[in-house]
Amino acid sequence: MDISGDNSNVDYIKYITKQLPKDLVNMLALRDELAVRQGALSAAEAAVADRDAAAAELAAAKEEAAAIKADATKANAKSKEREAAVAASEITINAREAASAKLVADTEADLAARLKACASLEAAQAKLTADLSERSTKLDNDAAALEARVKAFQAKVAALSA
Repeated sequence: MDISGDNSNVDYIKYITKQLPKDLVNMLALRDELAVRQGALSAAEAAVADRDAAAAELAAAKEEAAAIKADATKANAKSKEREAAVAASEITINAREAASAKLVADTEADLAARLKACASLEAAQAKLTADLSERSTKLDNDAAALEARVKAFQAKVAALSA
């Protein structure tokens, strides 16, 4: 193909009939290839855009994950503090419970000893009361007998004096 037009001995009919269809086929093939290459470039540009978007989403996800991890770390620390406080409270409660149980046991032992002492004192008191009642009865009998003797003596003295 002579573009500059220097060679004027071109047969246009021969060119149109034989060469033009070949050139058209080549041009259509080039056009299709160009479309494919432009599509490939568009796809590459889209891939780069997608990669940039994915990188931005990844960065946002990493920030969110870091925030979640920080919150989880804080929650874990608070949980461990509470666990330690609960363990300390449990130790204190167990110590108090043991002290209370010992106090109850000591109090019950003291109460049992006192009840035993009270029962012993009650038995002694009952024995003493019975003994005193017996003595009182004997004393009353002795007093009545003495009074009777005194009256008899006074009667004898009065009989002798008169």
